[in-house]
Amino acid sequence: ATAQMAGRTPPRGLDPAGAMALRALGRNVVAARPLLGAAGSAGLRSQACSGAGSTHTSGHLRAGAGAFAALSTAVLRRRGRCRREVASFATATAVEAPAGEWAFRASVLGCEGALSGHVYLDPNGRAAYLADGVQIVGRGVGHWATNGEMVALELDVYQYAAAAALIPEIPHRFRGVFELSGVARGPQQGDWFACPDGEAPRLVGSLDVAKDTMELLPLAMQSSASSGPAPRVDAEQRSAAMAALDAQHDLRATPAGAPKWQELLAPYKVGNISEIYYIPNWISEDEEAEFFQIADGDMRAWEDMRTRSSQEWGAGDRCTCGRGLMRMPLPASQQKLADALHQLGIFDSALYPMNSVRINGYRPGQGIFPHCDGPVYYPKVAILSLGSPCLFSFYPRSGTEDCMKWDPANDVPGGFEMGQQALNTLFVEPRSLLVFSQDAFWHHRHGIDAAAAESIPENLVNLEQAAAWGYKPGDRLERARRVSFTMRHLLPRCACQG
Repeated sequence: ATAQMAGRTPPRGLDPAGAMALRALGRNVVAARPLLGAAGSAGLRSQACSGAGSTHTSGHLRAGAGAFAALSTAVLRRRGRCRREVASFATATAVEAPAGEWAFRASVLGCEGALSGHVYLDPNGRAAYLADGVQIVGRGVGHWATNGEMVALELDVYQYAAAAALIPEIPHRFRGVFELSGVARGPQQGDWFACPDGEAPRLVGSLDVAKDTMELLPLAMQSSASSGPAPRVDAEQRSAAMAALDAQHDLRATPAGAPKWQELLAPYKVGNISEIYYIPNWISEDEEAEFFQIADGDMRAWEDMRTRSSQEWGAGDRCTCGRGLMRMPLPASQQKLADALHQLGIFDSALYPMNSVRINGYRPGQGIFPHCDGPVYYPKVAILSLGSPCLFSFYPRSGTEDCMKWDPANDVPGGFEMGQQALNTLFVEPRSLLVFSQDAFWHHRHGIDAAAAESIPENLVNLEQAAAWGYKPGDRLERARRVSFTMRHLLPRCACQG
């Protein structure tokens, strides 16, 4: 890395609150706690990333991640066997546990099939949902419980229309209740509830469960004639099933009262555009050198572009269905980055994992033209910087941010109006992490000037960081080589890969 430039020495201890402790790469989540302080550290969710064999070790375990991993790997590859297990259960007595895979659909406020796909109930009480991928793409994680012949299910669901341009940021929590013995006789219709934060469950529609999708068709036709949500499960039985579900709170996908990622990173918010966070010294100098070796380990991986060099990891060729890109597993070295971002809650290891890394390399005189990333990705970006400092700018809204037409001259999505002045500019240091989402992601183009040197502006939003390097407004920043790891969630547009 470029440690000394123009006689300037990188500062030490820029963040007394503990940003240096955010070296969670390859370490236990406890290493990240000094950053967040006593109040925030409890919110770090040590998420299960190792599949169905993951063990619950704390109240903050992302229990659903293991369930979804089981669904997307073992279950989808062995769907026929799972269906045989379910069919076998359907002829057994009603007291057996309903573990296995089930065809599933639910209505929400008159929208039939608002959730449609398969739900998997594992024997340990965890649950996972996978949308059918035809009109709806998404997934859900949660838990389930039984009380007598009643089954109660809770899911945190993250889904969107397959062709949607506007993508949600957070999942929605739902609950369903249905009769176990009813499934043994055929498809069963139960009640479906929305569970807003801090509110009691509200009936919003019906829940249909069956051995396979074909068995749901009669219920789907019957439901379409319904005038609105009406309870179909006895109130006393429903309450008892809900109580059994509440008793399994340690299996909940998101623990009650867990702080949101914005709350955890609140000390690092910068600028006057919402949802921009800047964490200095997120990794150590040794880790910076390690990531340089990862980037340059195979020089053939670099693709020379007009404005920079680039590598793409996590995305492959177009899927054979023609609706999305094939997702490729990240190398183990980059999975450490994903784990650290999951632990901070910036991405969700089960619902919208960090699964895409673009490594960009900039020589002096190179940059990236102002652009918005668009609906190819979940609306959040985390950028790890290595090497030379630079100035990173966000631009005002112009009304053209939804332009996805490619600008071949600048190798970015087009629509930028020349002459616009930056609204917020950051001094981005090596080893820092820049996170932005929502408004900053959708409506404010971001870019780096293609320059060998640039002047420190008066309105720099983190002037104290530049000052720690010995820069003041008007000083000239001579750039050297910079490498960045841009980390995102590539949105599935089909269910071909689970």
